[in-house]
Amino acid sequence: MNEPQDKQKSSAPHEETREEAEDALRSRMELLQAKLNAAKIAFHNRTELDGKTPEYEDVAAVAKELIAANYQLQKRLYGEVRMKLSVARLLRASSR
Repeated sequence: MNEPQDKQKSSAPHEETREEAEDALRSRMELLQAKLNAAKIAFHNRTELDGKTPEYEDVAAVAKELIAANYQLQKRLYGEVRMKLSVARLLRASSR
C-alpha cells in the first residue's frame, strides 16, 4: 500500500523539473525577443548598442538565436517543431 504513494511522490519532482525547464526556456525566449527588438531599433536608427552600431549580420545573428530557442521550446512542449520561423519574418515584424 505504501508503494503507490512512493510512486506518486517520485513523479512530482519530475514534473517540477519539467516545468522549471519550460520556464527557463520561456525566460530565455523573452530575453532574446527583447534583445532582438533593441537590436532592430538600433539598426534602423543607426544608434549604438553594446558599444557599437549593429549591422544586418548582428541583428540576423540575434534572430537566429531566438529561432533556435523557440524550436527548443516547441520540441519540449509538443515533441516537434510546429511553427517554422525565418530571419526575414522576424526582422520584418514590428518592434512592439
